[in-house]
Amino acid sequence: MRSELKFYDYENHHLSDCGDVLDIEFSGAALNCAEVVLEKGSSPHFYPSNVYTPYFYFALALEKDLSWQVSTDVGVTALKTTPGNIWINPPKTPFTHNISEPCFFLILAIDEQTFLQHCPLDLKGKQLQFLNNYNVEDETIKGIMELFVLEAKNKGRNGRVFLHNLIALLANHYITNYSNFKDLQEERVNQSKLTQHHIEKIDRYIENHVSETIHVDDLADLLNCSKFYFLREFKKLMNVTPYQYLLNYRMSLAKKLLINNNPNIAEISGLLGFNDQSHFTRVFKSHFGNTPGQFIKEVNK
Repeated sequence: MRSELKFYDYENHHLSDCGDVLDIEFSGAALNCAEVVLEKGSSPHFYPSNVYTPYFYFALALEKDLSWQVSTDVGVTALKTTPGNIWINPPKTPFTHNISEPCFFLILAIDEQTFLQHCPLDLKGKQLQFLNNYNVEDETIKGIMELFVLEAKNKGRNGRVFLHNLIALLANHYITNYSNFKDLQEERVNQSKLTQHHIEKIDRYIENHVSETIHVDDLADLLNCSKFYFLREFKKLMNVTPYQYLLNYRMSLAKKLLINNNPNIAEISGLLGFNDQSHFTRVFKSHFGNTPGQFIKEVNK
């Protein structure tokens, strides 16, 4: 099935054909709502180059780990994505990806005006700003996307009011947590930029909580700034997202722990905050190209 998603070239605003490779196995056509595009499928590769969409665009990674690249203002960044990670692109915001391997996804795209009009927050007079976000771990967004899927599979039986409530729920959560809304609401502007001192503070926090689930909200609260501000300024300073920084820290520590005599992989996975040994092994292999067991054998040759 051909994708209904529309991508536009950022320079000339013409329709782009980058979405032609998306093979859709399930769509939300049964929702009977032109402002919402819901698609589950796969693609052998994906090379959008300086394109944008007219939607608030949420893509949930499925099935397998993925190694890919994204172009930013500071250059090309290599990313590792695992099932459950979410990519978020706001409307009319250009992005360039380089995905040269098969990817599996669930995409929810909602028309910009529909998304904003259904948001229950007071947005009047506020100049909202949004960022492209990659490898987001957000169970609320994931849960809402799954509710859209259930409603589509049930052929929209709960009606338009239910669908509009889902949009409102997602808009409220997204704008509260992934924009400058809180900064505008509190009428405060963060003048200071993140410094190496802030990074050292983050490093100490990660070191003390590495066996726990660490959320970006925790790190932003640590520095007494909004999530939006933290995501933006951290990336400027470190050239990677907080999610990637945390993963790099855990993977670096994993290597050190695996070098020790008689390492216990299951125990190490728990010490590093992974759900289980399988999850740790999958992420380690995606990051380094071999499993923890293979790494131990190479070290002990």
